[in-house]
Amino acid sequence: MHRDPTFFSEPEKFDPECWSSSACQNLPRFAYFPFGGGPRQRIGASFATTEAVLILATIARRYQLVSVEKTPVLPVSSLTLRPKDPIRMHIEARF
Repeated sequence: MHRDPTFFSEPEKFDPECWSSSACQNLPRFAYFPFGGGPRQRIGASFATTEAVLILATIARRYQLVSVEKTPVLPVSSLTLRPKDPIRMHIEARF
């Protein structure tokens, strides 16, 4: 499915920017499913979520993110809550 020309205009090309296009936002369910689909989906998705939490916790113990800009973050409500504009940050080591 990940390389099916029915769903992707250039399926063999590595192009991370394709996910920002409107065509990729309207893909049918399971046109791209990195963690599997159907009854086995939850195994991979659960593992990835757990791994992401552990990685973020490890990084957060050693570093802190500090906002570069002092403008307020404006929330946008969609499927999940997200910021309207990118949040520019820099990393500082914790002492």
